[in-house]
Amino acid sequence: MPSEVTPIKKVNDMRDKYKELVKLLQDFGANFRTSEIFRDFVELSAIAIMNQYAFDADWDKRENRYHEIRKKYQECDFNRFPELVAVLVDTIHSQKEQGYFVDVLGQLYMDLNLGNAANGQYFTPYHVCQLMSALVTQDLGEKLKTEKFVTVLEPACGSGANLIAFAESVQSHGYTPAKRMAAVGVDIDALCVWMCYLQCQLYRIPAKIVHGNSLTHEFWSAWCTSDWVHGGYAQAMAERILDSKNEPATEAGTGATPPKLLTLEEQLVLF
Repeated sequence: MPSEVTPIKKVNDMRDKYKELVKLLQDFGANFRTSEIFRDFVELSAIAIMNQYAFDADWDKRENRYHEIRKKYQECDFNRFPELVAVLVDTIHSQKEQGYFVDVLGQLYMDLNLGNAANGQYFTPYHVCQLMSALVTQDLGEKLKTEKFVTVLEPACGSGANLIAFAESVQSHGYTPAKRMAAVGVDIDALCVWMCYLQCQLYRIPAKIVHGNSLTHEFWSAWCTSDWVHGGYAQAMAERILDSKNEPATEAGTGATPPKLLTLEEQLVLF
């Protein structure tokens, strides 16, 4: 892990790629709002990637949605989306190879002034997420020595900055996030879900990102990264939940064993 926090604007290699992302988004012209292009870019990318390996009950629904979005664009405009994906992949992979983790989409979202002020939607700067991760993972090294993998829950995941920062902490201890952590996130905004899923996928973070409301515990869809699917994390975490519920828990004063309620994380895992 680098010895100091390195924001996007201070990373020379990333700065050029970041400018390229901005330029490609702006090259669509006046026929589309930047917010609409960004949303379509993120949703199309999420669908295209997930439908390569997740042949679940929602596969057709995602595929139909992909073609629905495509109809909005002329061929020359639609062909810009693969270019955007290529630059995003290159940006994240090049940073990861250098040992850096960066919230690329969250930074881009805020720099393009796409934040939803009415909903109080402002993404936490990544260097703040790094600090928070450092504070809450002081015993992470010891846990990683004794546990097969560690878990993290983000009930309002946004673009995934806190999950990325946690993965950076795991790597800073000499472990591979793809093999030693499992992340679960939820957000009420579908755009945030797609952004978080995409970045977790590209950073190879085993993650299940749910579109839902963490306050009312209503859940609508789940986006699981390939490392979550192929790494067996759904089964492993479900077994942890079942094991914990089988432990005796006696209600004080009655001698009875009350039912154990599921936590938010457990509900999301089993959703």
